[in-house]
Amino acid sequence: MTYRGLHLPATVLIFILVVAVGLVGRYFYDQTQVVGPLEAELKQAQGISAVRLERLAGGKMVAFLELAPEAALRETWRQVRQIVSGYGANVVVHVQDQASPKLRSLFERISIAAEEAVMTGEFTLLEERVSSLAGAQSVDWDLSVDRDFIYVSLRDESSALQRVISRAPGGEGGAWG
Repeated sequence: MTYRGLHLPATVLIFILVVAVGLVGRYFYDQTQVVGPLEAELKQAQGISAVRLERLAGGKMVAFLELAPEAALRETWRQVRQIVSGYGANVVVHVQDQASPKLRSLFERISIAAEEAVMTGEFTLLEERVSSLAGAQSVDWDLSVDRDFIYVSLRDESSALQRVISRAPGGEGGAWG
């Protein structure tokens, strides 16, 4: 079958092949120039024990990180932000941990105090509240603050919870959760 001198089955086949080669090429480019290097860099960051990357619709990428129990959260987050910034704004970071229900419940109470501290600027009061809440449940804790984030680490005998809370309005600038 021909149309204006073109053999239609051959034309359709060539079109399908060109599209397939383009899609496969884009996939391999993405794997070798974006995903692979990002994963390798994140694995090299201090305190990271495992990395899993996932591409979402719209080009957004999610990095799921597992931290070593002894990781210095503030330093690890600084390194991760620096690495991720080189790959554009389409990377979201999530920490995967095995926090116990006890630690999750405690963090919910701490996050209320942290939100209040962000609004009022009274971070010394936040430290007192975290100390009181964690001490009442015999949980080891670490809290630090910089201009952009609040870093919370909670540990009990069997699990750990590590979170970064953005101090920006609306949580801009990223967060771990």
